[in-house]
Amino acid sequence: MSTDLWTYRPAAALVGREFDLIGVQGRLQDPSVRLITLTGPGGVGKSRLAAEAVAGVAELFPGGVHGIDLPSCLDLESVLKSIDKTVRDVTERTLLLLDGVEHVAGALAAPLARHLSATPLLTVLATGQEILRIHGECVLSVPPLPLPGPLPDADVTEVRDNPAVELFVRCAQQANASFTLTPHNVGAVVELCNLLEGLPLSLELAARRLRLYPPQEVLDWLRRGGDNHLPGPVDVPARQRSTAAIGEWSCRGLSGPQRSLLARLAVFRGGLTLAMAEQTSPLGPDETPAALEALLERGLLTLEEQPHTDSRLTMSRTILAYGLRLLDEADETVDAGKTALPDGGGPGLRAARQAHARCYQRLLPTLEDRFDGPRQGRWLRAAVAEHDNVLAALRHLEREENEELGEGKEKEDAVLARAGFVTACLRPWLVHGELKDGLRWFDATGQALEDTGCEERAGSEEWLRARARLYSGAGVLAAALGDHDGAAHRHRRAVALYRRLHDPRSAALPSVRLGHALFRCGERSEGQSLLAASLAALDAQGETTGAAEAAAALADVLLATGETQRARALLERAGRVQRRHGAIRDLARTLHLGARLRLCEGDDAGARAALKESIALYDSIGERTELPAVLEMFALLILEQAGQPQRATRLLAASGALRAVTGAGTERERAERSRAAVDVLRRRLGPTVFATVWAEGLRLRPEAMAVEALAAAELAEADDAGDRVALTPRQLQVALLVADGLTNRQIAQALDIAEWTVVNHVRGVMRKLGCASRVQVAWAVGRSR
Repeated sequence: MSTDLWTYRPAAALVGREFDLIGVQGRLQDPSVRLITLTGPGGVGKSRLAAEAVAGVAELFPGGVHGIDLPSCLDLESVLKSIDKTVRDVTERTLLLLDGVEHVAGALAAPLARHLSATPLLTVLATGQEILRIHGECVLSVPPLPLPGPLPDADVTEVRDNPAVELFVRCAQQANASFTLTPHNVGAVVELCNLLEGLPLSLELAARRLRLYPPQEVLDWLRRGGDNHLPGPVDVPARQRSTAAIGEWSCRGLSGPQRSLLARLAVFRGGLTLAMAEQTSPLGPDETPAALEALLERGLLTLEEQPHTDSRLTMSRTILAYGLRLLDEADETVDAGKTALPDGGGPGLRAARQAHARCYQRLLPTLEDRFDGPRQGRWLRAAVAEHDNVLAALRHLEREENEELGEGKEKEDAVLARAGFVTACLRPWLVHGELKDGLRWFDATGQALEDTGCEERAGSEEWLRARARLYSGAGVLAAALGDHDGAAHRHRRAVALYRRLHDPRSAALPSVRLGHALFRCGERSEGQSLLAASLAALDAQGETTGAAEAAAALADVLLATGETQRARALLERAGRVQRRHGAIRDLARTLHLGARLRLCEGDDAGARAALKESIALYDSIGERTELPAVLEMFALLILEQAGQPQRATRLLAASGALRAVTGAGTERERAERSRAAVDVLRRRLGPTVFATVWAEGLRLRPEAMAVEALAAAELAEADDAGDRVALTPRQLQVALLVADGLTNRQIAQALDIAEWTVVNHVRGVMRKLGCASRVQVAWAVGRSR
């Protein structure tokens, strides 16, 4: 057997690719699989994985293992000659590794297909960002490393085994032998790994900077776009020496229209829908679909399926930086008096951002009317998915007003248009928990209206109404943050402006919210009186949905004063109207209040049912602001009534973490009850189990929080059922070893079975026992011992 294989092998060991390695080697071991293509974005580690896989199965190819680094070849003809020379006299099973087939895949496919057909003992392993499209090709996607994800309080023991973190730390220690992961720097390291999207080459390049800077400085530098200049080793292929080089190599050979479309899409943040891409494309309607498909085929764009809303096109940080650089170059050519992007590109970064901002300035107001009714969940999720784009658009509009528009009607129109844009964002910001950002934009835009308008225009109905809507929305956000004094101040100004417009209908709902805020501020009598008067006014106007909100707010006040019978009537009335009109968020809040009422009356089962329906409704629209309060009440209920301490612990941890992210306020009495419950749980579970379960709760995403809560009843029923679902003997062995704290690898060694088999057994155990984690398995097995 001969081997002439070369590929760059960094000093750090292969990390996080155990299952990928098994998959590649398994295909290489199968003689019937003749062509395997590893595909993925530039810098993901395809070449490295291929070399590692080949090294493990080289003895299966007595005819030799031969490698060709295609990018280093002078031209396609030299590539074909090298392949011809390798396969000319194959008499035993031979492996040919073609590294970097992108850019020549189309021309290479037909000759390679002929060689495979004529040489039955030849197996080809190819790597590239494009596939070869040959019949029988086995395509294996190589994704970036799994990310640690957003962790509000990252813990060293919790994240050190994450593949992205592990690779970063190993590379950092090569650059700086004194580096270690500590409680002080773990947060910055986690954010670095998330920011760099788990791309191994980017992680390696960023880790090299730790020779000079601490992690937080590197993180701040990367946030400013510094990764475009990350230098790499000199002994690697040129295309892997920097992130900029990765982007340039990945986009090499794009046509003019494809480059133009990629550059335009680079101004979007957090991706965009296919419809938005077609709408904002600089190409014609006939060219855009073909250009999008070409970018998707080359892996420069990815179409990610989203639950409950439209799929989104995304691009990696590396490709996004390349696209923005194209637009920057276009700006430079425009400033020099030349045509921007001579190969067919767009007008430059400033114009692209302006078009992007105008697009979202039109979009959100058109969606605002759809945030009510039975399909509001779909439209709210669609608006929430555009949050990063909305913020980018608002920042551009604000900068344009301050730097490019002079005083006068043009600037006044721009500020007024921004006011309409901001007010349309109220509901999505509330649902998604973007309370602090939202309040800042409402207040800043309201101040801009006050500062900009001339005396004549500032008194116009259009101007006053825009200011009133901004104050009202700001009051709602301040109340959600728990700042009831601030909420009262803003609602009072909104009511005053509507009265100045002689518009009692529009003033009624801000009056309801003002009354509720006053009650929370301690002005109970005035607040309750205003609520009752506002409810009567809304009833007189026939404003059913507004009257339902007023009835629920008054019921909340009556519950606090002990008037449960009046509160019940108001809540029943509000719930009927909200169900009829499909007011999902308002109905979920009313059900939450109804659960409080039922607990006061001793109806625990009714409270539990109301809370579960409330959680399900909040989950249907992706609610984050009000979800923590419902989860906390539910956790306390199942702790006291159902004896589920671990589930209660997870829910309290999850709700606290979500509240910390959104900044949502809570009443002092409820916060004290939650703290007392946490103390009880810590004593009941013991410090070790409590810490583990609490960490599980901190990692739950909002949608998983709802699933965890809604599964509570099923778990309680399963407790009564005893051994309703029996484990197989092997599953019982695995469960007992899990309970003893062994890892999957340790269990595999103990039972002499494959690690992947252990993974499947653990999944089966968790499914049968109704457990969501290994800790729950240990707890369930421990109870039955």
